[in-house]
Amino acid sequence: MSTHAPILVYCRSWCGDCNRALRWLDEMGYDYDFIDIDEDQEARARCIQLAGKVITPTFEIGDTCIVNFDPRALTEVLGAPGA
Repeated sequence: MSTHAPILVYCRSWCGDCNRALRWLDEMGYDYDFIDIDEDQEARARCIQLAGKVITPTFEIGDTCIVNFDPRALTEVLGAPGA
């Protein structure tokens, strides 16, 4: 849909903040890849590398990492949906 870097979202399926973040991304119309760190040990290691420890959700957008669900920070990095 847009030309920004791919959005990788490191989550856990049971995480309330993750579910809110994914719902927000869907509502805003952003395309993303959901990665369950409980199911994918390489992704878990990458999440730790990015955030310093296991924190979900962790967003990897190109060279940018956003830890925790912060709509303002995500919008700053991603721009308006469809932009």
